[in-house]
Amino acid sequence: METPALPRRLALTAGCHQLINWGISFYMPGTFALAISADRGWSSPQIYLGLTLAMLVMAAASPFVAHLLERFGGQRVVMSGTLLIAAGCAGMAYTQTLFGWYCVWLITGIGMRLSLYDALFAALVNLYGQQARRTISRVTLAGGLASAVFWPLGDGLLHLMSWQEALRVYALFGLLSAALIRSLPRQRLTVTTKVTAPTLRNERRNGWLYAAFIALFTFVSSGTSTHLPEFIASFGLPVTIGILWGIGQTGARSLEVLAGARLTPFKLTLFTALAMPLCFLIGLSSTRFAWCAAGFVLGFGAINGLMTIVKANLPLELFSVESYARRTGMLLIPGQLTAAASPFACAWLNKTLGIAGTMWVSTGLTLVIAGLAIAIVRRPGRQTVTHCIQRTTQTNGYKTPPQANITDT
Repeated sequence: METPALPRRLALTAGCHQLINWGISFYMPGTFALAISADRGWSSPQIYLGLTLAMLVMAAASPFVAHLLERFGGQRVVMSGTLLIAAGCAGMAYTQTLFGWYCVWLITGIGMRLSLYDALFAALVNLYGQQARRTISRVTLAGGLASAVFWPLGDGLLHLMSWQEALRVYALFGLLSAALIRSLPRQRLTVTTKVTAPTLRNERRNGWLYAAFIALFTFVSSGTSTHLPEFIASFGLPVTIGILWGIGQTGARSLEVLAGARLTPFKLTLFTALAMPLCFLIGLSSTRFAWCAAGFVLGFGAINGLMTIVKANLPLELFSVESYARRTGMLLIPGQLTAAASPFACAWLNKTLGIAGTMWVSTGLTLVIAGLAIAIVRRPGRQTVTHCIQRTTQTNGYKTPPQANITDT
């Protein structure tokens, strides 16, 4: 089976699709929570619990994504997920109770798992194999702008209309996003010759290391980003410093795209993981030098941006292309669970140890993350399995005769 050529406009349309999907789902509560709380009387934790439930649903749905992609194709799966997010936005606008709010978020969580980065990247790898790497990087470049675009957009809408009407506008954006993903081919993953290869010890080892690496990073990243305004305010700096997070994220991804093939997934993994402890040491220095807090926000934003690319491209070095969707679907479950738990865990740590104490705990975890990255890069042990139809070797236009049954002498 020959790998099709990548459409030139796919990176742009898929990038805009991800920008919208992240903006109207994951980043929506950050803009709408205060307005919803004032109108409904729900507390902020009650509102954000909806997003936590959605992330738990994402983890529960992960094992089924590879099968859905194989059966229905990337376009149908990702488009269906996008439409579920759009339906979720519309449903939130009409819900009157917390129970209804949580039920709508459960539906939205299914849509998020079927249409955000992980599912889209699996669909791209199924279609284009190793060619998908650069497209993945370009898609994350656009998707990383979601908070920078939709936070002010949502705030502007709330100044013009009620939060219910603004959510209906978000639902319309979801329909636009579904139309954009039509540029993804409808081709399903087909395996013409099924090759059953033994599971190598290295591949199993790589799976455990990758899952632990992503889970620990996601815990640190989600907890840090959730409580970032609190961290900034504790040093007497304006919360608007948080914009440096988006600048660092987009800037780092831009540099990665410009670096091209010179920056391999292994090099990027090692660089990103080793930069994390240094970044948190800068953050700990904020107790003496307040400007270090701004440097930490910028630096960790850059690390967070690069890690999205690492999470998508590293499995292409560790496992075969054919098993990408199945393996990532299972190995990302721990990371999705830690992403759901980390905001509450970090809130408890902040209350118990203070912000500085939480930073020290996070710094210790970054050392473990760096150690896991070194272990992954030192002995990758990738297993390569081809799934194409076996071709007959030819030399000068003639078929090679079958090998004679003669032992070597």
